[in-house]
Amino acid sequence: MRIAYMAHPVSGDVAANLARALRWLHYLSATDPETAYVDPWIAALMAGADDDDPAQRARGLAHDVAMVKRCDAIVLVGGRVSSGMAIEHNAALTVGISVIDLTALGEEPPWEKQNAPSAAARAG
Repeated sequence: MRIAYMAHPVSGDVAANLARALRWLHYLSATDPETAYVDPWIAALMAGADDDDPAQRARGLAHDVAMVKRCDAIVLVGGRVSSGMAIEHNAALTVGISVIDLTALGEEPPWEKQNAPSAAARAG
């Protein structure tokens, strides 16, 4: 079994980004059952970490980088590469682990787009 770190934007609307990250985690786990995805930042935020506090953010990124370096791969998701994701990505490159960039798929996982109600259905 492979272990992969999922990187996703957090800053800005932290609650919305966390919800989106959980959808990505569900998607990746469902579509790639031979990979165990680790995301310590999700647990930290759910436990009350404050991404707007620079000291907490720096500590969280340090923890994330330590985790990235122990994984077999990093998967970039969420439609863009944030500044924190760039730090995690660079950490992966320094230790030579695989980088899988899925940001071109957009902010939401593909099945969220497929299952979203159309504009006509929402209006109707």
